[in-house]
Amino acid sequence: MYQQVVPQPEPGALPPSSQAALAFAQAIIPGSGRIPAADAATVSAALEVIEHIDPRAPAAWLRAQQLLDKATILSTGRAFQSLSRPRQQALLARWEHDPVMRVPLALISLVYKFVHFDRLSVYETMGGRLNVVNQLEQPRWLEQVTQGDNWVGEEDIEAEVIVIGTGAGGAVVGRELVEKGLAVVFLEEGHLVRRDQFSGSSRKAHLDFYRAAFSVGNAPMPVFIGRMVGGSTAVNGGTCFEAPPWVLEDWCESLETDAFAPEVMAPYFRKVLDIIQAAPSDPKIIGPMGELIRRGCEKLGWSHFPILRNAPGCDGQGFCDFGCRTDARRSTNISYIPPALERGAMLISGLRAERLMLDGQRAMGVECRAQSGGTVRVRAPTVVFSGGAIPTPLFLMKQGICNSSSELGKNLSLHPSGGVAALMEERIDGASYVPQGYGMDQFTRDGVLITGASPDYNYAPLLFSVTGERLMNRMDNIEHIANFGVLIRDTTRGRVRWGPAGYPLISYNLNEQDIDQLKFGMLRTMEMLRLAGAKEVYPAINGPMVLRTDDDFRAFRERKLTGSDLLLTSYHPLGTCRMGRDSSTSVVNLNHEAHDIKGLYIVDGSTVPGPLGVNPQVTIMAMATRAADCIAKSLS
Repeated sequence: MYQQVVPQPEPGALPPSSQAALAFAQAIIPGSGRIPAADAATVSAALEVIEHIDPRAPAAWLRAQQLLDKATILSTGRAFQSLSRPRQQALLARWEHDPVMRVPLALISLVYKFVHFDRLSVYETMGGRLNVVNQLEQPRWLEQVTQGDNWVGEEDIEAEVIVIGTGAGGAVVGRELVEKGLAVVFLEEGHLVRRDQFSGSSRKAHLDFYRAAFSVGNAPMPVFIGRMVGGSTAVNGGTCFEAPPWVLEDWCESLETDAFAPEVMAPYFRKVLDIIQAAPSDPKIIGPMGELIRRGCEKLGWSHFPILRNAPGCDGQGFCDFGCRTDARRSTNISYIPPALERGAMLISGLRAERLMLDGQRAMGVECRAQSGGTVRVRAPTVVFSGGAIPTPLFLMKQGICNSSSELGKNLSLHPSGGVAALMEERIDGASYVPQGYGMDQFTRDGVLITGASPDYNYAPLLFSVTGERLMNRMDNIEHIANFGVLIRDTTRGRVRWGPAGYPLISYNLNEQDIDQLKFGMLRTMEMLRLAGAKEVYPAINGPMVLRTDDDFRAFRERKLTGSDLLLTSYHPLGTCRMGRDSSTSVVNLNHEAHDIKGLYIVDGSTVPGPLGVNPQVTIMAMATRAADCIAKSLS
């Protein structure tokens, strides 16, 4: 049963220091006959989001726009907020192509688009609907869940195995160990979020369910990481791929083992796919995107397919990346954690792991901190860390452990994802169907995966680098726009470490080979779209282009792209706790145990030996299933 969300009161008047910000917001989102323009409430919402990230940031955010306002005088003789609307629009269009000005404009625009189109009054005007669920069931396994947020004083808990993190790695290895008869305690920094808390709000999802991360380098990009019970599996599209056999064979060659050979890993993949009930997407929830891709690919003789998803009974309603409101998607908070709790495991949410407890060079437990300041020590002879490819190495670095090889935090791959959009004659209605239901696998052997990537109304504006009236034109036609993601198996390697002021620093400089691969994928997507009947094509690049004619497409083919030209995102960080036989060149052995500390196992994306070129969640889960066998064998 659904009920509509009650609109929250919007902020009041802005202080004088915000007037420049208001001018930019109104120019970036001037509104249309269909879409309300940005206003003071948009600026106030942006300030709240920035304050959530860092309480010190709002003042700097406003000062930056005041400086940009004054900088406008250099090119126009007047401050930005003093210009007429036509002159503001002309200046924004020029800045979109300026190598210097497009960077601050893109950052400011990103924030205003993010908050404005998620405002209920705007979202509903476009056809969106925010819902919550009433009368939620209360299964018995909830009795095994303890909220640690308000824990006061000190508490000691005993177990046989501690699992830190409940995503694709932790939840799977924990359930497997429970079923082997071991007493397991799950620790999770985030919370158990049930479907009644998934409203569909982009802003709420990113503030409450994601861990903020951003790479720096020649192609800066957001890195999306789930922070909740279920981890990233609870806020993704449900896309399921097995690791391609040629990738597994590469791993075996580099690791000098047959432990990950396709025939060895096959039973683990089968078990995972059975538990999460993965199956090809139903045409009813794919929508017109499937026919569009089929039409274009068949004219080219290219392979295409319905994507395997772990969502039996999915009705295609709601944007999966903001949480599933029907529990159709069998993320680990649905498929792995409850069965483990039913068999006696314990889950403590809202606890941040602070320090690994050691007896010499052997793990003996973990010390955690509650939001209230209370300390919880969980003692066990076996500790499994499954925080993910960004949090896991940072935790170990903070304590100065597991880095005798000097490889901790290195070898980062990000599966950078670019995009292409197209205006079609027919309605696509991407917001009414699953985000990722159909794709092209013609080039996966070459390291390029192309899939439909339909956003909801409140997320679509972020996919376009345009501002002002150009943005309004695309949003007014959003039901006719088809969006595609282009993911590559990257050869670039980055690094995770602690940066200034205690913030994580993710450095990643996209190499020329990967830039060319992304461009290759974009060009192939454009070929398919043209033959499928696209009227206009929009590559996801800074310095936006609208491609209509043969000359337009020729100009894009001949354009030499740089990393900073590409609009990229990452959902799949991998590899920062390198696996290997040699303790001088790797962090963990082939059984996931840390070389430097006995009884400490790392089971998450950080130990995946390299990028796959496809979504990695099923591979991480299969590796976690195998890891559980290794751990249980060592304990027995």
